[in-house]
Amino acid sequence: MTSKTKIKIGLGLVLVVALGLVWVRWGPDSWEVQITGTTGDGRDVQYRIETVYAGTSDTLIFKNRDAGLMPPYFKFDSADLQSVASRVTRECPQEPVIVNGYGLRIPFLDMFPNATSIEAPERCRRAPSDQGEGEVSGTG
Repeated sequence: MTSKTKIKIGLGLVLVVALGLVWVRWGPDSWEVQITGTTGDGRDVQYRIETVYAGTSDTLIFKNRDAGLMPPYFKFDSADLQSVASRVTRECPQEPVIVNGYGLRIPFLDMFPNATSIEAPERCRRAPSDQGEGEVSGTG
């Protein structure tokens, strides 16, 4: 085997490992969880979505931060997603939902996965005023 071939193989392995690490860090993932709470104001305190894995007591905390122009997410709606998480917490606390996002939870590095969307039943996503069957009549 020539040294040129060894260099090509070595560079190929480095490329595969680098792409694997990029995928693990920023590749999409989904978690089936129950949302137990939300924290943060989006300014001084980062938005967080507190969850437990569905049917367990094992916690998983998501950060909820705009990804900006970082492909492929282009996420600019963290406040809206925080509102959805808050409504799901209020309206359907026991309902398992799917949180889509990317990243890893590594406690000693203070890393949290970033939530990009929440798949929940429509009844859990609606505002409390939309829950009623009839229309509200006016007083005028």
